[in-house]
Amino acid sequence: MSSGTVIAIAIPVLVALAAVVGFTSLRRRDAQGLGHLSRETKKRDAGSLAGAPISDEAKELERSVALARVGGEISVPEPAQPEVWSPPDPEEVGVTRRQFLNRASITLMTMGLSAFGAANIAFLWPRPTGGFGSKVKIGTIASVNDVIASSSPATNFSYFSEAQTYLQPFPMDDATQQAAEAVYSGTVLEGIKMGYVALWQKCPHLGCKVPSCATSQWFECPCHGSQYNRVGEKKAGPAPRGMDRFPVIIDGDKVIIDTGSPSQGPPIGTDTTGQGLEGPHCA
Repeated sequence: MSSGTVIAIAIPVLVALAAVVGFTSLRRRDAQGLGHLSRETKKRDAGSLAGAPISDEAKELERSVALARVGGEISVPEPAQPEVWSPPDPEEVGVTRRQFLNRASITLMTMGLSAFGAANIAFLWPRPTGGFGSKVKIGTIASVNDVIASSSPATNFSYFSEAQTYLQPFPMDDATQQAAEAVYSGTVLEGIKMGYVALWQKCPHLGCKVPSCATSQWFECPCHGSQYNRVGEKKAGPAPRGMDRFPVIIDGDKVIIDTGSPSQGPPIGTDTTGQGLEGPHCA
């Protein structure tokens, strides 16, 4: 190996060794100086403390420390007595989660039971009745007869909207009365014997309002063509029976319709009055 090669290898190695040695010495110096004061600092502190006067407080402190070392007594204040514990007021502490849930459950249950009870009382409490569905006074016998006589455009037809009823005159001859007794009974027959029959305006087929026809002198339903004579007995159409009817009550000179007690109309084929078609149909 030539001398040039040896020199080329030795120079980098020496430089590296020098760097390691320098770094190690710096670290040792830093470690030795950690936590120690320098000479200059120690001299400066000694010079400043040499001529400083000692205060009375410092002397008293030094004397108390010396007495404590040799067994002297040091005055110690007596400890304060602990206060007697008393439980806090629950209202001031506040409401716990359990208390909140319990109170909410009780409140909701009470409200639900109250509402249920109020609904039952309202359902069972008697209510004042009036109007359709009860006994409806439509007037006196004289006023009702005037309405029947002056009805227009179809004569012999009287309609009372408050009772949803046609109050029709029923023939009073013996043959008609005997035919009616064979078909009708109860309060409906009693009204017929007094000369009246109360017909519900609703068609028994599908519930349409049945108007009167001035030309045919029948009731003719415009919805599906059911036809009834003047006293509500079926003459034609899809209706399953005659017009339903209400009891008629004569109280002194007052005429009352009991709309709360409807009766089914007479069966198909009933014809107590023998009234035929008196003119062209309206429907």
